[in-house]
Amino acid sequence: MTSPVLWIRHGASLDGILRPKAHARPDTPLTTRGANQIATTARELRDRGIRPAIVLTSPYPRATASAAILAELLGAPLAPPDPLYAEWRAPDCVLGKGADDYPAEYRAWRATRLGDPDSALPGGESLTALWRRALAASVAHEQYIDREGGATLIVSHRVLIGAVAAISINIRRPEDVFRAACAFPLGPAGVWSLPNLTPKAVLPRSKE
Repeated sequence: MTSPVLWIRHGASLDGILRPKAHARPDTPLTTRGANQIATTARELRDRGIRPAIVLTSPYPRATASAAILAELLGAPLAPPDPLYAEWRAPDCVLGKGADDYPAEYRAWRATRLGDPDSALPGGESLTALWRRALAASVAHEQYIDREGGATLIVSHRVLIGAVAAISINIRRPEDVFRAACAFPLGPAGVWSLPNLTPKAVLPRSKE
């Protein structure tokens, strides 16, 4: 029996509500709205007969808090946070900022990054580094596979989940993976799985 792997985006964070078009800061917390979204997702998973064997999580607070709610409501063990599942790290100069506030250095890098995927600004992650991490993340959960069929839940972030989804359909170049990841449609507390190698958001929450 194949154990299902479900990737779950964290619930709405404070930056996601107050700065919806900005690059969320790593330490932005989960909100009450986000906690309620995750609780609803947990109930829907339970109603679908999903029995988690383990909950894995990004180390960012909005993800760890979401993972703790899932683990408690679904009665599953919670693994230590793993940076492998963290969100793509935008450069320091744009954290918490939207397009109207981007500095010139970021605008210049943003215009050329697809042609130079190895490049990065201070504090940021290159497109190649994201691609490599997504490749590793797409298989790292295999050490937790439950031979009895229990699901693995991975609480992460939209762009990282989108990168894993892109790789799963044989998008290979770092710049193409990043482009697909940025367009990936998965709202807060949404769930994505990989049935028959076809990405499918089984519980896609609307973006907030």
